[in-house]
Amino acid sequence: MVGLRSSRARVRQPGPRPAAHRLLAQAATVAALFAFLPLLLPLLAVSPVSRATDVTEISPTVYIGGIQDLRPDSTGPSKCSRLVDAAATYGASTFKRAQFLVSVLWWDSGPRDPPAGYNGCQNYTLSTYYCFSRFNATSLLWWSYHRDPATGTAAPVAQADIDEFRGLLTACLQHAVDQGLQPAINLHADDGRAENGWRNTLPFDPLQKFQGFSYYDILLEPIADALNAVVLQGNSEAWLSLQGEMGATVFFYPWSWVQAAEMVRDRVSNGRPDLRYRVLLGLGINNSKLCGCVLIDVVNYDDYLAAFAPLWPSIQGWFDLEGIRAAFTAADFVGISAYVPQNRTDYATCEMERLMQKMDDEFAYYNLTLRELVTDLGKQIHWIEWGIGGGISQNGDTPATTALQAAQYPFWGVWGPYNASRDPWADPGVRDYMLYYVNQTSNYLLQGGCEYVVEGCYLWTVSGSWDILGFYDQVSNPGGGSFRVEQAVDIIRRHNQLAHALGQGQAAPVSESLAAGAANPPVAQLLSGAFFAPAPRG
Repeated sequence: MVGLRSSRARVRQPGPRPAAHRLLAQAATVAALFAFLPLLLPLLAVSPVSRATDVTEISPTVYIGGIQDLRPDSTGPSKCSRLVDAAATYGASTFKRAQFLVSVLWWDSGPRDPPAGYNGCQNYTLSTYYCFSRFNATSLLWWSYHRDPATGTAAPVAQADIDEFRGLLTACLQHAVDQGLQPAINLHADDGRAENGWRNTLPFDPLQKFQGFSYYDILLEPIADALNAVVLQGNSEAWLSLQGEMGATVFFYPWSWVQAAEMVRDRVSNGRPDLRYRVLLGLGINNSKLCGCVLIDVVNYDDYLAAFAPLWPSIQGWFDLEGIRAAFTAADFVGISAYVPQNRTDYATCEMERLMQKMDDEFAYYNLTLRELVTDLGKQIHWIEWGIGGGISQNGDTPATTALQAAQYPFWGVWGPYNASRDPWADPGVRDYMLYYVNQTSNYLLQGGCEYVVEGCYLWTVSGSWDILGFYDQVSNPGGGSFRVEQAVDIIRRHNQLAHALGQGQAAPVSESLAAGAANPPVAQLLSGAFFAPAPRG
């Protein structure tokens, strides 16, 4: 507390301050703000910023890595239920939502036409044939719910598996609702061969059957049934991303996704017509390489866009642009894997939109943009993956050693159970940047965005260094340590408490005179983002 007071005093001094010092000052400011919430809430009605009724919280992700995570185990309850309980222990004032990340496996035919010298995926790079990018490199053979670690194989799904999956998922979702959590669901398809294939590059028709079952059959239909069976509280909503970070399937089979969305709506609302409008459907895309089909080994988005421009005329004929527009129009929201890279470690709050601005540069080639989807078509944006990993390589075992590295590659981190020797947050500079990134995200969400509005934000609490809550390891590896950072937990807790309070306080339209600057300064500054004194843009 002494450190917070001294940092807060320094906020009045002129000139730039290190990001860590600013973070402490901002934390003190947020703490002070809570003391004045009873006075602030009535003033929200005259906010100079037009806001949604709900202010977006930062929510955890419950990882279901296979059907085994839904089954009761030696501890009694399933891992899914224990993760729900872990979220509930933070209290309703912290988390009102939880996202369930359901992973299934694909099994493919292996490398279709490997080049001379191909030596498998043991020491792959992003450009190695087949290993990372499966686009035009293999054929999908079947879907699976579980990979046998003993044999390294993933057995094809059978009808009995689908029936079991439906029942177990329904039980865990209902458990979450009973704990006061609104459920969101995100779906991933992962490489059954465990050779690092990227789901974004796998083109498949969600309605095509492989060994008797389609993606719709093994995921969308049973999940729709589960949502139909769950008793949501009051008038609350649920969210289902029909696929997450899987661009090739949407961009090459868009009309099938239009049909799949309608099939899900019909299924989820069967006998319960209100759910047709209370269960919102989304399409999930990666934060670059939207089609998952070219330039997969280019990491920097600016470099990717520069290379994509001259390439576009030669690939434009691959796409049904009308179909792509129809697919995204059929959804209620667009889900983004939102690990937001920055080229500096000190930036204005609105720079949290740099990623979406660049995504729109790429989206525009397909005659569509996020801005149009939101502004003209009434869709929402959800960050269905959000966080920062503190890594510098796709190999998952190289922590960043500088804040700038962490800023440039937030999508990379350290995989697996906690290992103190590979903890990126042990480095003070890297940890301070992570805290700054989390705090700037909080600022961004509290002020209701800038040119875009994000209406869902889900922290990647799926093991590894992205899980700054230590959420997953708390259940899967109790007593084994975690990447939890208490300052980050505190920022997220305070953010959510404030977001919930602000949302409940929204009551009346904006006053024109106050929009011109006559508002009580702390409230006006809070809602404009200036209250947290972000760094100047540059």
